[in-house]
Amino acid sequence: MRKTFLALTLLLLTSLLIDEALAAQEVIFIKSPGCHKCASAQRTLGNISATESINITEYDYFSDEGKKFIKAHKTKDVPALIIGGQVINYRDYDEDTGKLDRMIRAALKGKRLDLIANQSSEAKEKLDLSKISTSSLMTVFGAGFFAGFNPCLLGILVFLSATVLSSSGRRRDLITMIVAFSAGIFVMYLLFGLGMQRLLQAKVVADSFRYILTAFLIIMGLTQIEDAIRLNSGKDSLFKTTEGIMDYFKAGASQGKISSYFLIGALFSLVKLACVSAVYLAILDAISSKNYAEGVTYLIFYNLGILAPILILGTFIALGTSPEKIDKFRKDYRAAIRLFTGLAIIALAPLIYYQII
Repeated sequence: MRKTFLALTLLLLTSLLIDEALAAQEVIFIKSPGCHKCASAQRTLGNISATESINITEYDYFSDEGKKFIKAHKTKDVPALIIGGQVINYRDYDEDTGKLDRMIRAALKGKRLDLIANQSSEAKEKLDLSKISTSSLMTVFGAGFFAGFNPCLLGILVFLSATVLSSSGRRRDLITMIVAFSAGIFVMYLLFGLGMQRLLQAKVVADSFRYILTAFLIIMGLTQIEDAIRLNSGKDSLFKTTEGIMDYFKAGASQGKISSYFLIGALFSLVKLACVSAVYLAILDAISSKNYAEGVTYLIFYNLGILAPILILGTFIALGTSPEKIDKFRKDYRAAIRLFTGLAIIALAPLIYYQII
């Protein structure tokens, strides 16, 4: 009798354990090494597992198993969670771990995630200053400064400064030129960035853009390195501006009009887009996961960073530093600047591909 009772008890406990295991829902978690966004999602999953019966299976984004789930469920974000056939991408909750918690619990209950994701679509467009840290803004500004401190921008600044000084000889006209020229660059890059930021809000575009950008960064990085080698051996730069365009800039600068300076800046930003486009597009991809209003704020600070070297060196020229002295500095170090820029751009490629930044 006693043995029978023990056997029945053991059978009952086994049955309960089996039922609990069957009741536990499977959660597939796609992550990548060094991804801080993935670590945040893991903590949220850990909190949920304390109250919900779930089995969490983790796969690396670039592993064979991870690629299989990505292909089957058509998800490419990192991190990504697959629950009962439904997918939660990083862009669905955009760093809002509270929203991620609600979405996971909703998916566990079989509710439609598209309705949950769209509940606060209007609120996402509002600027939440609490999500914008000073360190992030300074990092974006620094990236812009790095992109702006290149031989292309320094060369045109020296050229225009010399043209203005030879035409009127007045420092006041030089200051007007620097401000209007900078404003032209700022407006053109901002308009381009606003369009790209809105375009990248679409998930299908953002997913494809990451692959294209990775390849573009590698190509542009190698191009910068090749240009450094050419400059070091005394050959012409791959980014050399044609004489026709320079003559047009000279004629515009000689007019002494604010509108001419502004148009020169806008046109130059298009002609020399290749000089700053790699870092610029990388920043756009990095901030595309932000809501539109936050992305615009970061974009403004990035563009201000691009202009900072122009404004700083322009101020030195206005205060009496000869353009020739700055041009000598540019020529002496442009090969090193190109090499450093190329290596930095190539280093960005895997960070963008694996969505580490």
